[in-house]
This record gives sequence, C-alpha cells and structure tokens, in this order.
Amino acid sequence: MTPHGDLVLGFDVGTSAVKAALFDAEGRMHGSARAGYPTRYPAPGHAEQDPHEWWRAMTSATCELLASVPQARESIAAIGIAAQVCGTVPVDAAGEPLHPCLIWLDTRSAPIAREITGGGPRIGGYGIFRLPGWLRLANGAPNLAGKDPLSKIVWFRAALPEVGRRAARFLDVKDWLLHRCTGRYATTPDVAQLTWLMDNRVGRRDWSDAYLARFELTRDQLPQIVEPAATAGTLTAAAAETLGLPAGLPVSGGVGDINAAALAAGDYAQGAYHLSIGTSQWFGAHTPRRRVSPLTGIATICAAHPDRYLLVAAQESAGAAALWAASAFGYGAGSAGLQALDGHASEAAPGADTPLFAPWLFGERVPVSEASACGALAGATLRTTRADIAYSVLAGIALNARWALTEAERCVASSTATIRLIGGAARSAVWRQIVADMLQRPLLTMESPEFGGAKGAAMTAAVSVGWYRSLDDASVMARTGVAVEPQRFRQAWADQRYGELVSFWRSTRRWHRERVS
Repeated sequence: MTPHGDLVLGFDVGTSAVKAALFDAEGRMHGSARAGYPTRYPAPGHAEQDPHEWWRAMTSATCELLASVPQARESIAAIGIAAQVCGTVPVDAAGEPLHPCLIWLDTRSAPIAREITGGGPRIGGYGIFRLPGWLRLANGAPNLAGKDPLSKIVWFRAALPEVGRRAARFLDVKDWLLHRCTGRYATTPDVAQLTWLMDNRVGRRDWSDAYLARFELTRDQLPQIVEPAATAGTLTAAAAETLGLPAGLPVSGGVGDINAAALAAGDYAQGAYHLSIGTSQWFGAHTPRRRVSPLTGIATICAAHPDRYLLVAAQESAGAAALWAASAFGYGAGSAGLQALDGHASEAAPGADTPLFAPWLFGERVPVSEASACGALAGATLRTTRADIAYSVLAGIALNARWALTEAERCVASSTATIRLIGGAARSAVWRQIVADMLQRPLLTMESPEFGGAKGAAMTAAVSVGWYRSLDDASVMARTGVAVEPQRFRQAWADQRYGELVSFWRSTRRWHRERVS
C-alpha cells in the first residue's frame, strides 16, 4: 500500500554533493540534509564520479534527514530527483556501472565531438552540411568540447571497446538513480535532449530513429522518455530498505538540475530570467518557441512543462572558481574559506587597483565554447590588497554572467528587470550585492536558495501524486526571500570592467588555444 502523506521528498544530486529536503504543499521546508562525494581528475580534461558514491550519499542524507524530522518517514507522499546533466554511465544488463561516470566537466571526447559534427566547411566549429539537421531536429548540436553524452558514448566504444561491447545501456546521472530507486530505465525530455538523439519539437519529444541508426544505437540502449511530473515508478523493496523509506513510494520522472532551478524560481512567464549560482552558473527563461544561437552556445532545451522551452545560457565555473580562489589565496578550504573570502570582499572599494578576474578555470561554454579557456588574475599592482583580490573573484564571476545574459537577451528579451536568484551563492549577502551591482539589475532571492534543486524535484513529485494539476499550479511552492537593489554608484565601474573582461578574452583567445596545442 502506497502511503499518502503531507510531505514530498526532493533530492538534488549535484556536482559535489546530494541534498535532500522535505517540503509541504506550500513549499515550506521541513528539514534538510547533505552528503558529499568526490570528483576525480585522472588526466587533463578528465572528470569522473563513481555512481555508487551518489547512492551512498543519497542514503546517508536520507538517513540523516529522517533522524532529524520526527514522523517524517510516515509523512512522505512521493519522491522527486533532480541531478546534474550531461553525464554518461555505461551499464550492464543489471544496471551496474561498467566504468565511472564521465560527468559534464569531462572533455576527453572533444576530438570525437568535432568529428561527428563535421562535414564541409565549418561555421563556429560546426560542419555546414550536418548542422542544419541537428538544428531542425534538436535545436542544437553536441558541444564541441566533448561535454555532452553523445560524444562520450562514441568515445566509450572507440577507446574502451570492451566496455562498449558489454554496455547494455548508456544512462545520465538521474537515469541511473531512477533505476536504482525503481528498477525502471527512465529519463525526461530535458535530459534526453542533451544527448542530441531526441526530436525535441513539441508533440514529438521522443528518440529519433534516424539519429539512433546513424550512431548505431537502439532504443533499448537508452531509457524510456517520461514527463517530469509523471510517475516513473515506485520505490522497490531493496531501495526502500537501504534508504529507510517505505516500499512503494511513487517516484516522479524528475528533472535535470537546470529545470529544477527553473521550477524553484517560480516565474514561468516568457522572458522572466532567473540566475542559478552553484558549482557552475546559468541563466534561464521560459519561452513558447525554440531558440538557438549556435555561435554562443545559447539555446532552448525542453522545459519541465510539456508545452514550452527553457532558454539556457550556462557557464562552467562559478562557485567552483570561488572555492578555488579561497583555497589558492589563503582564505581556507570549503565553506569556511568561502566565508572568509566573502568577509574580505565586503571590505573592498573597487577601483583601479582591483584586478580583473577571468573565471574560466575549466574551459567555458557560454558565450564562447572553448575547452582550452583558462582563468586569469590580471591588472594587480603593489597596492592590490587581499580584499581587492577577494572582490575581484566574486565580481569576475558576476561579470562573466553579465556576458552570458547580454547574449541570451538577443534570443529572448527580458520581460522584467528583476532577476530571480537561486543556488548556494544566494545565501551570501556580499555575493548577492556584487551580482546586482555587476549586472545593474535588481535581484529577488528565493527562500532557502541552496535547496532550490531539491525543491524543483519535490514539485514534480507533488504533481505526480495529484497535489496539483500541473507544474504551473505547483508554482505556489516557490517562495521568495530577500530583494536586492543594485548600487547605482557602481554602474560606471561595472560597465568599464565588463568591457575589459570581454576585451581580455578577445585579445587572449589565441593564447588559450596555443598553450594546450
């Protein structure tokens, strides 16, 4: 018998940790927990995670959450999962991983990405004879840096033929976890689209037989596509015992992390932008029609809503760059280091002695797709202080976001000046203000912003068990928090520094490429 409670459980399986949180029908959070796992970088351009460590972290977070919230176990009505996207896990017939997951940061398949997207003269790196087909079918094409699943699947077959031969299926992160929970192989349109093997036009949203044949894949080697708010399956007895939850709990299709943030941001009107800042960062805005800007890497993906799309402008390093800087410049590691970085940044008065920080520490995706891009701290003088450096790091991440937003608004114009802010960085009053100042736009922070991914997942679960008729109706669960106004006296400095960041990229792009050639 399936329990019918008054809470939904959302998981957010990110790049560095899984977050678990309980929400009621009004979106109030009733408890949360977190458990981390490592990313391994065995060679330049390689970034791997062990799927079993996701499961151990999910188990640990669930047990901690249940221990901290009395009666929670009997109160959960359904489960939803959100996860990082563009990972690739080859699994055997039983669903066991045959190799660590190549996560979204992994670029070892870049040569393959360029090969499969070639054909004739190139525009923006894409062959002019193949690009129109990708755009018509999927409104985009595989990332040339090799960060998307298709080139990774081809890489497994070419570089590790034994793994390729034994692989019964290729799964993304959420797909593998859904199977671990329910025994069913399922994915959702937003995750499937990023394989570039799916026809993502409204009313079609299914695997493309033509592209499957082109890459010698069958439907059985990929999960079934279900809607995010549909019930993908129920919790098996084995999974329930491990997690400490009742067997038979409904598990929704869930969403990728990008759509989870979009749901938790709560404003689904066309052109209403939100910014999510976590390990990476991205802008998102809903639109009823597909959009694509091939030269900038900005495009729409399938929204969690079946009748619309989500324009996404994603960048590789945000919180990751701040964590690196905190450690590298002596502020400390982890959250303590970030707090120290924040504290020093709040003491700075940005001016000529503030360095320019370029946060391209693991390549970049938008508005330039360049795997070889690397970070920089330019313009330091003998007068530059640690506070200046701290400020420059947070400002550089925000200015890079401004670059992405400028290009995104060429595809979908903003319908409101206010940008909703979500993600772990939104907890920091210092960082929030710097973002508002560098964008020169007002911000509206969402409540418990670091658990936005878990809330978005929980919203799909709430619809799947009938709490709401649609994800639009479930938007009442998205609760707003602090509003932040930009300081207008920072505008001239922000405008100048933004121009310097873009000019810095243009003047150094050849160097970025040559240093890794």
